[in-house]
Amino acid sequence: MDLTKILSEHVASGGAISPDDALHTKQSILDQTGVMLAAGSLATDATPFVELARAAGGHHASVIGHGFKAPVTLAAFANGALAHALDYEDTHDETLVHPHAAVVPAALAVGEMIGASGAEVLNAVALGADITCRIALGFDESPESEHGFLVTPLIGAYGATAASARLLGLTAEQVEQAFSLTFNQVNGSGAVQLFRKSHFRATRDAYNAQAGVTAAILARDGVNGFENVFDGPAGYYALFAGGRFDTAAILKGLGEVFEGTRVSFKPWPSCRGSHAFVDAALTLHSEHQFSADDIDEVHVDVSPFFVTIIEPRDQRNRPEAGPAAKFSIPFTLGVALTKGRVGLEDFAEDALNDPSVLRLAEATRYNVRHDWTHRQSTRGAVTLTMTDGTTLSGEVVNPLGHPSNPMSLDALETKFRACAAYAARGAETRDIDEIIRLIETLETLDNVATLTQALS
Repeated sequence: MDLTKILSEHVASGGAISPDDALHTKQSILDQTGVMLAAGSLATDATPFVELARAAGGHHASVIGHGFKAPVTLAAFANGALAHALDYEDTHDETLVHPHAAVVPAALAVGEMIGASGAEVLNAVALGADITCRIALGFDESPESEHGFLVTPLIGAYGATAASARLLGLTAEQVEQAFSLTFNQVNGSGAVQLFRKSHFRATRDAYNAQAGVTAAILARDGVNGFENVFDGPAGYYALFAGGRFDTAAILKGLGEVFEGTRVSFKPWPSCRGSHAFVDAALTLHSEHQFSADDIDEVHVDVSPFFVTIIEPRDQRNRPEAGPAAKFSIPFTLGVALTKGRVGLEDFAEDALNDPSVLRLAEATRYNVRHDWTHRQSTRGAVTLTMTDGTTLSGEVVNPLGHPSNPMSLDALETKFRACAAYAARGAETRDIDEIIRLIETLETLDNVATLTQALS
């Protein structure tokens, strides 16, 4: 079975999505664009990417929340940097990818450049997110477990490629070459997870989105890379998984099930790996009405995949910047237990030195649950030892936002409005109600530029 050619043919000629899949995809576009708006003022990590796009000039595509246009690849680059910088966008919990963070910036940029309809962009987003998830489903275990490559955060580049290729009308042969050109642009090192000053974890989808758009345009114009991108002897899974991959999992329901519609939306602006702990902590806080001073010690059970956001302890206990704090179980748990909430304001610079939060972060101990599979990575358990010697415990398998434990539609809209209020260009420059309406009726738009310019 030729996996690469099957996926390439699907990208080139797959049919339209169902009304239900369209609804879920529009919810993801609403969520993702709201987070991008908020990042415009809150995520200083993304500022150099935006300014690079601004300096280039151009008129192809809008940079969300900033009121200017840039060449299509740089618009995708800037918007991609905004997409994950707050770590507040949706997640496919089963694989831990963020399937819309690169796909939405790429699809909006290419769609605006070519004058695509809202329906065409909607289908491209659903397709691209699905491809991202399916490539991730091919790994039987964490692809970061046996080598130093950073793999999972960069899978979105292939989704961005698929979305761009669909909008540009590439043939199956051209799609395969676009995938190969993406492969040769995007690779990463796990060292970024240990370097305190790294901006890469926050802005990685700039590279993913730009690579996908660039690869699709070059393949359209006749540039070739190589064949058998995913399943060849020197292909993706050979290099990153020792040749071990689950073809059946990748292809199951292809064209009928769109995995990007099975995402979890984030109620809290931190790494999804912290959410089970926040969820459990907030439940305990609500039920028992304790104060931070009542807690002597915190113990957590964590999956093997997310040990990286509890270690190294000196970095996780006292994060030096907001992005680092979002990737810390001890810190986010400390916020939840101290304040009974976790919001965007809790990762501002002046909030990182709260003594009660830091004391609880220091008081956090952990146990790695090796019996939890990679597919259970977002699971977590919390036990509090109180100063009077009593204990309180809670475990969460599917944190709030998961399809089986969903956020309401009203909650998603409220989140969008809250995010839009932080836009670099203030809310007075755009009609939030109109943007929500445009996304809700995206498939009726003759030109997606109506939406992108409203977001700009």
